[in-house]
Amino acid sequence: MTEIKKELNTKISTNNTAIGFIEQEIPKSQALIDSYSPYLQKLDDQIISITASINDLKNQIVVLSEDARSAGCGTTVGMSTVYPDIVRYHTENATSESYDGQDPFGGQSSSPLNSSSVGVGTILILTQNDSSGAGIGTLYGGIGSCFSPGIGNCLTDADCTGYATSIASLNTQITTLRNQLPIIISNSNSLREERRYSQIERYGQKRGVAELKSRNSSMQSTISVLENI
Repeated sequence: MTEIKKELNTKISTNNTAIGFIEQEIPKSQALIDSYSPYLQKLDDQIISITASINDLKNQIVVLSEDARSAGCGTTVGMSTVYPDIVRYHTENATSESYDGQDPFGGQSSSPLNSSSVGVGTILILTQNDSSGAGIGTLYGGIGSCFSPGIGNCLTDADCTGYATSIASLNTQITTLRNQLPIIISNSNSLREERRYSQIERYGQKRGVAELKSRNSSMQSTISVLENI
């Protein structure tokens, strides 16, 4: 029994040394993870602002379309719902500061990026015209044509074309803004990817400490059993 106890105590001592070393490294990992936050927040603020501008322009298009329809321009043929552009952040268990359990890459979730979640998540994904939720409004087809609304006189083709021109101008602005998003999202995701490596390292450190402490507890129980035999 003496040899077994001696060997187990040696292992416990070795584990405690390792635990002390790892626990010193965890704050360093956390500091590195936290250092990404201001840069990610700055990029995400830009993404949120641009996306909001795109959706505002879409809303203006819907309003113009409804005005044109009321004035006698446009038809219900080709009518469609306009959906917002949405950027979502995705995350998983291992990226949580408090997580130290099993299944590090499980518990995946996806939520819209907004002002309260800047810098959060593992990766950002942009969905243009996201139809998974409510739409912004209805866009009537054939704005450049004229029809009889049943009341008053039909406007001239030139007037209806004016609505169409205004809508086309707004669509051009949307395209310009959309062209700005890929590089900003890519930069944000590059930082997120590197931060994720550090988050996984932190997870490994925490799991290592938990497993070593569990192993020590098991060996101490074994010593107690031996002593009582």
